[in-house]
Amino acid sequence: MTRLGVDVGGTYIKWVLLDEDEVVSTGTVPTPPTPDETMTFVASLAARRVESIGIGLPGHVDRETGTALFVPNPPGNWDGYPVGARLGELTGTPVAVVNDARAFGLAELLLGAARGLPDVLFAVLGTGVGGAVALRGGILVGPRDNVGEIGHVTVAPWGPDCCCGNRGCVETFAGAPGIVRAFGSGPPEAVAEAARAGDGRAQGVLSRAGWALGIALGDAAAFFGVSTVVVGGGVAGALDLMRSALNTELERRRPLIGDIAVLPAVLGPMAGAIGAALYGRRSG
Repeated sequence: MTRLGVDVGGTYIKWVLLDEDEVVSTGTVPTPPTPDETMTFVASLAARRVESIGIGLPGHVDRETGTALFVPNPPGNWDGYPVGARLGELTGTPVAVVNDARAFGLAELLLGAARGLPDVLFAVLGTGVGGAVALRGGILVGPRDNVGEIGHVTVAPWGPDCCCGNRGCVETFAGAPGIVRAFGSGPPEAVAEAARAGDGRAQGVLSRAGWALGIALGDAAAFFGVSTVVVGGGVAGALDLMRSALNTELERRRPLIGDIAVLPAVLGPMAGAIGAALYGRRSG
């Protein structure tokens, strides 16, 4: 059975076709300017006679109705948009609408770096910073699919404004726009390249990102009692440049949270789309 998984990002849409647990096709395109255009594109992919569709969105969703509730990063107005109903209307195919970080977490839990581990915290560093929590082998969800939002842990109440209405969230330091804003130019890959070449300012920006992430991961580890963290997403290629500051924060809290293993994700940039397909499989 072929399942379609789609990961809608602020800049790009990634998609996979999954046959059982094997990825048989993938693709990446710029995110269209409106939700309607995005649905039309996804429907064109579903014309390949897929059995189900899973679509991951970077924000809060109502899984039961398939409605986007708070999705601030992709272009266009997604809030209140009936994703599941519209895709079902266009394709006649069962649709699962999930949070993209929870999709990432499911993929890495079942097929990736966390395979075989029951209790894991996930962090996804991209345009935003998403998160997910697995306890006893299952991803926690919540009524708005909102459990695990570590990107919106406050690390600096005086810090930059965040899209969530708060100030100084982890996302404002460790998300791609925050890194670029702090450095003064981009993209984030260029900041990492400059840091590896010895640029002190770039190194400072990424160290600060690691500091913010370490605070949030420490808080989450204390709250959920997990001892393993998996970090992925487009900005995670600079994880090595964040590790020292990140580890300093985790070590500072070691008497409470114990030893925390921070592992890189292994499924690459398609992890969110793979997880969406896995959720779709469960609904189909």
